[in-house]
Amino acid sequence: MRRTAFSLTPLILALFIFFVPAENLFGQSGKPSKLRLQADEYFSNQNYVEAEKLYKEILNNEPNNFEVAYRVGRINSNLNDYQEALRYYAKAVSINPTRNDTVYYYIGVTYKTLGNFRQAKESFNEFKRRHTKKDDYYEEADREIKGCDLAEALASRDPNFRVKEASFNSPEWDYFPAYLDQRQDDKFLVFASHRPLKNKKKKSRYSTALGQPAPADLYLVVMEDDSTFGTDVYNMGKPLNSKKELEGASSFTQDGLTVFYTITREKTGNASIYSSRYDPFKKRWSKPAEVAGINGTREEVISGRGKTQQVPTTDIHPYITKDSRTMFFASDRDGGYGGMDIWFSRRVGNGWSEPINAGPQINTPFNEITPFMNDAGNRLYFASSGQIGLGGYDLFYAEGEVGNWRTPQNMGMPVNSTYDDLAGIWSADDSSMVFTSNRLGGSGGYDVYTARAIYRPEPPIEITLQGKIRDKSTKLPIAFATAILFEEVGPDLIVLDTFKTDQNARYQFPLEANKSYRVLGNAPEYFANEVRVQTPDSTVDLERNIDIELDPIIIDEIIVLDNIYYDFDEYYLREDAVLELADLVKLLQTNSNIAIELRSHTDSNGGNGYNLKLSESRAKAAVRFLVDSGIQPARINWVGRGEEELLISPEITPQDEQINRRTEFKVISIYYGE
Repeated sequence: MRRTAFSLTPLILALFIFFVPAENLFGQSGKPSKLRLQADEYFSNQNYVEAEKLYKEILNNEPNNFEVAYRVGRINSNLNDYQEALRYYAKAVSINPTRNDTVYYYIGVTYKTLGNFRQAKESFNEFKRRHTKKDDYYEEADREIKGCDLAEALASRDPNFRVKEASFNSPEWDYFPAYLDQRQDDKFLVFASHRPLKNKKKKSRYSTALGQPAPADLYLVVMEDDSTFGTDVYNMGKPLNSKKELEGASSFTQDGLTVFYTITREKTGNASIYSSRYDPFKKRWSKPAEVAGINGTREEVISGRGKTQQVPTTDIHPYITKDSRTMFFASDRDGGYGGMDIWFSRRVGNGWSEPINAGPQINTPFNEITPFMNDAGNRLYFASSGQIGLGGYDLFYAEGEVGNWRTPQNMGMPVNSTYDDLAGIWSADDSSMVFTSNRLGGSGGYDVYTARAIYRPEPPIEITLQGKIRDKSTKLPIAFATAILFEEVGPDLIVLDTFKTDQNARYQFPLEANKSYRVLGNAPEYFANEVRVQTPDSTVDLERNIDIELDPIIIDEIIVLDNIYYDFDEYYLREDAVLELADLVKLLQTNSNIAIELRSHTDSNGGNGYNLKLSESRAKAAVRFLVDSGIQPARINWVGRGEEELLISPEITPQDEQINRRTEFKVISIYYGE
């Protein structure tokens, strides 16, 4: 396994894995004093409060002691007093700037935590300049620099979530939230807390280490909505909670009747996953039992001669999926990628399969903890100190499926901060979250926060319709033409805009999504023409180019109306003729500045006089249809031509005769105004 910069200790295992790179210190020359030995012992046992007192006493007598000044800086980093940590790191550098290159790394971490990314990068680069060996620490500094770049980029973006502190936090540590829907009408949040029991003082060997009243218990609070909670907080009591053990991260089955959670034993410091079943009739939980198949062992060297023994692995932070068939958890067992990794196991009968590592896409040589899978089963949330992030731990998500995850994505600000952010649990629709952070401004060291997605209205889809108005015959642009935009609303056309083109004949209209439009092109001495446009219901912006082609108006040019035919010896309008005349009505409506002459013809059957009268009757029938359709009579002239202008002569077939029985028109004048 790769050497990692993390040191796992009993208290840390119980809470989560702190970022504690190995110290690279050397004692003062000569035999250490009893005061120094006692201070070092406190430091090794993470009794930082007492260690700091003794180290400061030593500094009063030995103001140039680099190692002690450096350790006071490290203590204040662990106690989250970063300004004080920075002061002592600077003191150590002033004593001896070349004594230990690692101090520059920690100065960078401190600046990064305080949000000073420029100075953080300068410190990390100084560390890399001095620490020439391309080892884990060097790579770690590179990763921190990338994290600073990411933080600077994210700081300029609009936030996607609104974050606020949960109302139930105490001055102690509150963390590891879990959803519990034990009854349909009631929703609860379970969390771990170091708050003391009323009228009782809980003592353990962890109590003085970080100033916390350890051990932790599981507590329960009513959820009124995704970010509002009841005023009463309830200790879940025995047997889930015990007197001295640390009860940590929990996860409940969908019915709320089974809980899987972390317990760290006081005597051994070993952290494992336990389960308990709720009896709804007796209204109590069963005695917690270690989950067989999930908790493991690993080989550990216990002597300089290479002697080994099997020791329990650290197995923490269980999450049971919605279908209760898969459990995710964090573990330091053999076969991982370094530090704590995320693993998963499948339910097999009443037991669990051999755990499987979630893979290198999720896990890094550092720590990945607090897994959570969304209800849809296509997104894995987790916290990582090894992915590119803003602080010690950041929250990430990876989309895909078990065994095939895509590249994890940082949740960004303000969900992530330059401090530790972890243990995120999500609502069913992935729109809100409850998580843990030790960011500044909270009630205690670690607190529970809520995050709700900020829904901003989608910007209107920008769809641009543009093109040129051209002569249909020559394809040349028609200068100074007119384009009119209509919207189709049911059977009606609503005029929206008019565009007067210049010499380039180009028009342009902005359109909206999911609507039907018509654009009418018009120009003097041209027949108007229109195009129809249906815009998509899409989030993709469009730019559509459509040219409108116009036929030139030629005075007295005959235009045959297709299908305006008549049955033999009849002048009534056939159904196919009505459809064609409807198009003529439309043409006259869109070209209100023209007057036409309708000309009707017969075949050669019958006498000339009879055919002339029949053609006049046919012309009148067409005119009557146009007038009835709203065309002003003054715009229509008509004439019957009988059999004087046959298109086919001699007529051999009935089809020849049909073609000759026709109606046509020509434009006889163009005028402006009514």
